Amino acid sequence: MVKARRCGDRYGVEITNGRNRVVSDTCKHGIGGDTGMRPHELLESALAACICISIDMAVQRTGANLPPFAVEAAVERLDDETNFTVQVQFDGVVSDADQKVVRVATRESPVARTLCKPVRVTLV
Repeated sequence: MVKARRCGDRYGVEITNGRNRVVSDTCKHGIGGDTGMRPHELLESALAACICISIDMAVQRTGANLPPFAVEAAVERLDDETNFTVQVQFDGVVSDADQKVVRVATRESPVARTLCKPVRVTLV
């Protein structure tokens, strides 16, 4: 479970899972700060981190031979849909077979699977 608590300047939030702490905030119309990532950046971060971990696990499981890599995730929020664009960048050449491992790991990462389902937010 994750808990968030208002802290610091207006729009500042401390987020904790009971072991780790993250700060988030935003600035709107000159109000707020820049001491942490904006909430949508945290969402993008969760997707990028999960994909990195999923690729690492797939490499371990399949024996793929990947050079160092980085994952970038961006979200575009439109009126009728939300689109996440993911780019995996490698520091070298990747075989077709290993690219397939990366594509499958990206598609099957837990956060990507969660974001592909209908989402409901329930206030209790």
